[in-house]
Amino acid sequence: MFDFQMLGTQIVGELSSLIDKNVLVTDKNGFVIASTDPARLNTFHEGASLSMKNQVEINMTKEMCEKLRGVRPGIVMPIIIANTPIGVIGITGKPAEVEKYAKLVRKVAELFITDFMSRQEKERDIREIEFFFFDLITTESTEEAIEDRAKVLNIDSSLYERIALIQTDWQLEIADIENLLRVQTLHPNLKIVRWGMEKLVLILPNMPKKRLCEGLMGISAKIQKKTKKRHPIGVGKATGFYNMKESFKQAEMAVAISMRQDRMVFEEDLKLELLYYSIPHNVQEEYLRRTIGPLLEEEELLHNLELWIQKKSSLQEVADELHIHKNTLNYRLGKIESILGLKLTNSEDIAIIYTALRLYRKK
Repeated sequence: MFDFQMLGTQIVGELSSLIDKNVLVTDKNGFVIASTDPARLNTFHEGASLSMKNQVEINMTKEMCEKLRGVRPGIVMPIIIANTPIGVIGITGKPAEVEKYAKLVRKVAELFITDFMSRQEKERDIREIEFFFFDLITTESTEEAIEDRAKVLNIDSSLYERIALIQTDWQLEIADIENLLRVQTLHPNLKIVRWGMEKLVLILPNMPKKRLCEGLMGISAKIQKKTKKRHPIGVGKATGFYNMKESFKQAEMAVAISMRQDRMVFEEDLKLELLYYSIPHNVQEEYLRRTIGPLLEEEELLHNLELWIQKKSSLQEVADELHIHKNTLNYRLGKIESILGLKLTNSEDIAIIYTALRLYRKK
């Protein structure tokens, strides 16, 4: 169920800060697994064994200490969770003196354990949802199989439409995910799962785009408080629950563009980028080699060319911005034409250069 020895150590530590008495915890067999007195670790406590067996609180009197092994004056009490005894907690001292602490000690121990079990259950639920959405996105399954599994996890498949990715570059813990789900205002049915070491996948219900943007930015701001940096966000199209794989691929493309453009990107809004990111890498490299490749070592000329294209061929405006004479700019543009073997007065050549520059700058 859980590591009771580790939990027992935490309980003893918590109680030692509340009361000035020696405290110990035994397992269900009566062996001490945690104690404020290190000498008692791993020893057998016969009084705890009896308390566990009979499920009763026992005062360890002087007479009992003489008869039972490993016992000192005090009180031992079974720790009972969901009507099941799982161990024993004890306080050392004269029974009459430590009795006033008995209820507090047992209550702290039981609250500690029930809280731990509750957190374990939440973590298990989050992991199961993570495994489900990982399979949904990476494997092939029938709609019936997907629906059956969704029902087991209490997921209403009719709610969810699309996926958003947040690039965190940070390994968030399950507690972080729980906290995000608790404080987010995007949608009460939002699902958030970790994807590898550096991404969050948000499974989004249908909602207006404006509300979606505001909600995603709110979640990003909360993550930013922890990581101290801005995070790229990419959003796939609304493809429906059974086609989340497609929305995920779109969100991956969108988040890659978001990393370069420093803004939230919706895949459905992409135009030229949609083409650029669909071109195989080796084809992109070859296109650049055939077009602006000879200019890539000439950073000044490349910058002049880009600015000239951005300003729609206004020589004077470009020259002013570069703080050079118009004739100097003319000379440089002529040199660019010579290096590339293209004409900047030819609309087809301009299209070729513009495409190459966009491909190069997205790298």
